[in-house]
Amino acid sequence: MTKLLTAIIIVLSLVLVGVILYPQLQENRPQHLRFACDSSVAALPFIVAVQDTLFTKNRIDPELVFYSDPEKALDELFAGNIDVGIFPWSTVFKRIAAKGETLKVFMAVEFRPTLPVDAIAKPAKGKIKTVNDLKDKRLGYPPVLRDYLPLLLASANLLPANVKLTEVPLTTLPSRLAAGEFDAVWVLEPYITLIDFTKFDTLSALTTKYITSPFPAYAIGFSPEFLKKTTKNQRTRLKIALDAAVDRIDAQPNEVKKVLSRFFFGNDTTGTGARLPLFQKIAEINKPGIQTLASRMLTLGILTDTLDTRGIFAQPAQLMR
Repeated sequence: MTKLLTAIIIVLSLVLVGVILYPQLQENRPQHLRFACDSSVAALPFIVAVQDTLFTKNRIDPELVFYSDPEKALDELFAGNIDVGIFPWSTVFKRIAAKGETLKVFMAVEFRPTLPVDAIAKPAKGKIKTVNDLKDKRLGYPPVLRDYLPLLLASANLLPANVKLTEVPLTTLPSRLAAGEFDAVWVLEPYITLIDFTKFDTLSALTTKYITSPFPAYAIGFSPEFLKKTTKNQRTRLKIALDAAVDRIDAQPNEVKKVLSRFFFGNDTTGTGARLPLFQKIAEINKPGIQTLASRMLTLGILTDTLDTRGIFAQPAQLMR
């Protein structure tokens, strides 16, 4: 009987130890996360976190998933097929208005007028000298700028119907301009660096000149469901990794441009002339600027109802121990 009781105590002790240790072991296992990004410079924090092994050091197994259409990428996030993503603010606003699904934002990307990240490229000897000259011209643009076109054109008293618009992937815009398919293209870094400036020139900083300055371009966040299926420690490691990536971008922009160039173009030189936006950590996000952008989109009918952006942001306590 004594031996049986001893065996039972041992078994129960092992079960108790397993119950205590299992959650800790699970939490410390590498966490596989899928990150939705577009092919612009806005994806740089994800790219740096991969290339500098910042994700790996924080027990995150990352998978970068590149999209062309941000609306489809947001579909994937809310369907649970993507964990974290970077999306144009306009897409986030429209999702909230249409479906009531709120991205929980913990980082943001802002374009500054002093370092223009977007440009309209057009033939150097052509007739396009200002935004007004786009009337009746063939303009190519990427899906991520889709909802900003009405704002841009309104600055020149133009409607989208006044311009021959074609939406194509960002990565193809420079080559299609060079092939003569368009009179102009609205392009983002790092693909501005692929423009042949012996034949083409640019109208730069369109977003900050004609929409709002500075321009809140992208949101980085996750769905509310992500909060339920992850622990605070796991989310803290995500924040630590991406905050470290932003620190590297701020401290070593020239070295980071080489990382950008290698990632997109396979060499250290092609993308080193790219200009970088401002990457904002959770406490640095320009919330008034984001509300201003939503108000402007409402004025032009891109949004059909007033949007209070205050509920969009993740709480610091959800990401920090």
